[in-house]
Amino acid sequence: MNIIKRFALVSMVLAVFLITACSGKKVEHFPSKKEALDSFIEKEEVKGNIDLILTTKGESLLAIQSREDVFFVGELIEDKDGNYYARRISDNVGVGIGASWELNTKNKNKYTIYFENDKKDSNYLPFSNGEYSIALSEGHTITENTLEFTNTINVVELIKD
Repeated sequence: MNIIKRFALVSMVLAVFLITACSGKKVEHFPSKKEALDSFIEKEEVKGNIDLILTTKGESLLAIQSREDVFFVGELIEDKDGNYYARRISDNVGVGIGASWELNTKNKNKYTIYFENDKKDSNYLPFSNGEYSIALSEGHTITENTLEFTNTINVVELIKD
């Protein structure tokens, strides 16, 4: 085997090893929702409110106020063994008077979340901090550039205030 082929083979093996090592991040699972949420709140250093959004597709999304007007979205997931974990599915977003951004869940469902300052609309529900209203639309409505709005919020529950 010539030196170039040998180098290519060694490079491929190292690349596979590095990809496997980096993607093997272990997520801690907990026997209860409360334990999973408590761990997530501590790890993410959440200072504000958290609302649990149960979607019409049965997913549990977390609308999280990490600081004054900075929000992100997480997901609470039950694994096949009945244990729970929470994970972040968006970056921090400064909301100001309003913002929207797109989300992808573990089950590959696509949503767009909307935060508006005191919005009065049947698609919007009040966020627990009393300053914002939130809506969750099915699909990536920003990149799809669509005005179609299918509200996918089934229930909202206060988790932390």
